[in-house]
Amino acid sequence: MRSKLIKYLSKGLNQLEIAEALKKENFKSNSLSSIEKEINKLKKEYNAKTMFELGYIIGCSTKK
Repeated sequence: MRSKLIKYLSKGLNQLEIAEALKKENFKSNSLSSIEKEINKLKKEYNAKTMFELGYIIGCSTKK
């Protein structure tokens, strides 16, 4: 799930959009709660305070 989440965050999707995208891919962990928990883990890991900041950090790191 983590790699999919990072992919969607780097594209600028919000939590609801990520949930919808995962549902379309028939991904089993697609609830808003599970996405929110994983995003919070990523925010701690990347030392980001907001979803925007996290998306920016991840976006920059995946373009290298």
